[in-house]
Amino acid sequence: MAPPKLTVIGLDAATFDVIDPLLAAGQLPNIARVLDSGTGATLRSTTHPLTPHAWTTMVTGVNAGRHGVWDFVERDETGYELRVINGSYRRAAAVWDRLRLSGKRVGLVNIPFTWPAPKVNGFAIAGMDAAARESGMTNPPELFDELRREFGPLELDHRFPVTSEGEPDLDFIRRAAEQKVEITLRLSDRFEPELLWVVFMAADHIHHAAWPDWEDRGPDSAVAETYRILDQAVGRLVEAASGNDVMLVSDHGGGSLRGVVNLNAWLAQEGYLTYTRPTEQLDRKFVDALFALRRRIPKRLRYWVKQRAGGLRERMYERRQYSVVDWAQTRAFSYGAFGNIVVNVRGRNQHGTVEPGDEYDRVREEIAAKAMGIRGPDGEPIVAAVHRREDLFEGPQIEKIPDLLVEFHNYEWLGKGNLKTRAETIWDRIELEPGSKHEYVGSHRHDGIFALAGPSATKRERSAIEIADVAPTVLYLLGEEIPVDLEGRVVAEAIDPEVLDRRPPEYDDITLMKVGRPAEGYAPEDAEEVERRLRGLGYIE
Repeated sequence: MAPPKLTVIGLDAATFDVIDPLLAAGQLPNIARVLDSGTGATLRSTTHPLTPHAWTTMVTGVNAGRHGVWDFVERDETGYELRVINGSYRRAAAVWDRLRLSGKRVGLVNIPFTWPAPKVNGFAIAGMDAAARESGMTNPPELFDELRREFGPLELDHRFPVTSEGEPDLDFIRRAAEQKVEITLRLSDRFEPELLWVVFMAADHIHHAAWPDWEDRGPDSAVAETYRILDQAVGRLVEAASGNDVMLVSDHGGGSLRGVVNLNAWLAQEGYLTYTRPTEQLDRKFVDALFALRRRIPKRLRYWVKQRAGGLRERMYERRQYSVVDWAQTRAFSYGAFGNIVVNVRGRNQHGTVEPGDEYDRVREEIAAKAMGIRGPDGEPIVAAVHRREDLFEGPQIEKIPDLLVEFHNYEWLGKGNLKTRAETIWDRIELEPGSKHEYVGSHRHDGIFALAGPSATKRERSAIEIADVAPTVLYLLGEEIPVDLEGRVVAEAIDPEVLDRRPPEYDDITLMKVGRPAEGYAPEDAEEVERRLRGLGYIE
C-alpha cells in the first residue's frame, strides 16, 4: 500500500483558543506532534466565517464572488424564496477538479458542500449537504452499499451531538469519529490516493452547544473531551501517512455567543421592512402544521395518498412558500443567521421598491450607518463593521451575495433574519432544534488553524495565513502548477527552503477552469430532509 503523498485533516471550527491550553496540559499529543515537527499558523477565514462559504473558498482558492457559494441557502429568481444548495452550485474549480485533469488519485471524506460526491480519480464521500438517499452520497456510486454492508449505518457527524435532555452526546462523537477513521483508512488502502482529505464536524457542533462548559470547566468540559477524541483521530491518520506530508486545517474558529439580533425586527423598527397581517401568518402556519403531521405518517400510507392525490404534495409545497414580510412595502430585509441584508431592488426582486442607482446607494448608506449604531442590552456597541459586498468580493457570482454584510464584534453576536416568523423584539435566539428549549451558546470566529508537517515542512514560529492560501499550497505540495488566477498564495514560510529551492512554485496562466456540471437541486422530499437537518443545526429558519 502506498500512503497518501499529502493528507489534509479538516477539523471544522477548531481553534487555538482551545488547542493551546490543552497542548499545555499535555492532552493533545498527536496534534502536538504535528505542530512540534512543522509549522503552525492562524488561518484567517472568510467574512462571514460560515461553513459553506469558508470551505468552498478553501478548496477553490477564490472568493465567493467567483465560486458562488455563500450560505446554506440562496435566493431564488424572485429574490425572496430561499432554496437549500449543495456542492453542485459551486462555479469554480476545486483542487480535486484540477488533480483529476492531471491524473492524480484523490480520496475525499465528508468535505462540506461536496454533494453529489464529485467524480475523482479515486473515491469521494459527500459532506453535510448530502441528502438522506443513497444517490450522490459516494463516488463510485456502488461504494455506499459496500460501506453499509461492512460498517452498518453510517454515523455521519452532520447533526448536533446532543441528547434529548440537551446534554452533549460524547458517545456519538466518539462513534462517528472512530467509524470515519476506519472508513477513511480502508478506502485509502484500496484506492491509494495521492491526496487524502477528510473533515470532522464535531468541534463546530460542540462549540455551538456547550461553549460555556469550556469556559467554566476547561479540560474537564465536553468541549475538551471532543478535542481529545479528534486528537485520537488525527493520530491514526498521521500514522497512516507513514511520514509523508500532513496538513491540519479548520474553516474558522469558535468562541462564546453573547446574543442574537433579529435584523428583520430591527429593519422594521427603523422603517425599512413591513410585516404582513397576522391573519395571513396564521393561514401559512397551518400549512407548516400539515407538513409536520405528514412526517409522522408511515411511509407506506404516504405513498398511498400520493398515488391517489397526485398533485396534493406539489400544491402543499407551493403553499408552504410564504413569508411574513409584505414585500411591496419593504425596502430591505435579512435572511440567514450571520448578518445578511438585502435591498429590495426594483427590477431585480419580484416586488422591488427601491430604484437601482442613486436610491439603492442611498438606502444602503442609510442602513449601514444606522446598523453601526446598534447597541447591546447594556448600551455597548456590538457592530464592528458593515460591508458593501463589492468591497469584499468580485466576480460573476456576486449577485448571490447580500448587498450589506453586518459584521458583529468578534462574531460574539449573530444577526438573524426570519422570513417565516415575526419577531416582536430585536433580541432573539437560535434553537438547537425547532421548538427546543436548548439554544446556541457558542459562535464562530475569524481565526481558524493551519499546520503543516512532514518532509516538505520546515520548523518555524506560528504565522498567519488566509483561507484562500490552502488551495495553492495543496497544489504545490502535490507537484502541480498553480493557476495564476487563484487569489491565495503558497504558504512558503511553512515549507522547507531546500524543497522550495529544488522545486520553486510554477504557475499556469490558464484562466479559471469552468465547472461543467449544472447546479443540481434536491427533489422536494430530499430538500425537506436537508432543511430539517440544517434547521436542527440552527443554520436556517
